Amino acid sequence: MTQYSTLFVFSTILLATACVTPVQIDFAEAEQELVVYSHFGGDEAMKIYLSHTRDPLKPNERFNPIEEATIRVYRDSVLVSSSNRMPDEKVEYAALYEVDVETVVGSEYKIEIVADGYKNIQATETVPRQRADTRSFSFVEETEESKIFQLLFSDDDSVENYYQLVVKVIECSREGEILKEEAVDYQIDRSSNFMHFEAKGSKKWEAIYPKHAGYLFTGVPSVAGFKELLIEIPNEGRLFGGGVTDFKYRVELYNVSDSYFLYHQSVKSQLTNENPLDEPVRIFNNIEGGFGNFSAYNRSLIESPIIGQ
Repeated sequence: MTQYSTLFVFSTILLATACVTPVQIDFAEAEQELVVYSHFGGDEAMKIYLSHTRDPLKPNERFNPIEEATIRVYRDSVLVSSSNRMPDEKVEYAALYEVDVETVVGSEYKIEIVADGYKNIQATETVPRQRADTRSFSFVEETEESKIFQLLFSDDDSVENYYQLVVKVIECSREGEILKEEAVDYQIDRSSNFMHFEAKGSKKWEAIYPKHAGYLFTGVPSVAGFKELLIEIPNEGRLFGGGVTDFKYRVELYNVSDSYFLYHQSVKSQLTNENPLDEPVRIFNNIEGGFGNFSAYNRSLIESPIIGQ
């Protein structure tokens, strides 16, 4: 056996029989940042969902809702609300804060949020100046599978408008009290001229805002000075009305801000991206110092009986 062969065998035996001492390496914990989601508008209080990022080295660690935060809201650079408070409610992954601030069309809003252990965050948003004027929502025709309704509305054609449409079934008492409301599936019928960003408005999309589930679109053509949507709602195989309660459809048409539109568009793109070779879809973020979305809308409502007459 040559000298090199003997050295090789000796080295191999030494490595095979050597004691292995485990080495523990402590990685610095990833800095957690605040995550805020707030879609506000209409006559509702401003709702702020507050959470934080997850440590990538601890993917299964539970989220701890932000127990206390200082929230300041400015309208057109004037402070209109400031409080240090506990959340109104805890939902999955987040704490919900409600701020009683009036939404003024065309005004600029700014939020500042401070929470112990996190960087301060802020965001600015302008409420859309235009509110869609819903003129009529009427029954057009019925097939074996669905009913088709026509929605006519108008708004400012001099600016680019972004919309979201939500359709609900409302159950009311005979005295008019709302007992229950539920988003329904629908499609927009014969709509090749529309620019759609969702294949179907669905009540099954349960993001943090399940009520904001519906078509996002722009570029609606005009019909005799109005804009038209033909909404196809599937028959659900149940009888409406005729009992102690009444049922009706409610259409909620939202004029949404750029930030709202871009956020929901990016979420939808991420949920539907099934090609592992594609670049990851970045979720739109307009929060300075953190992550999330702060955006605004105007809402217009119109109703129709379930059975078209």
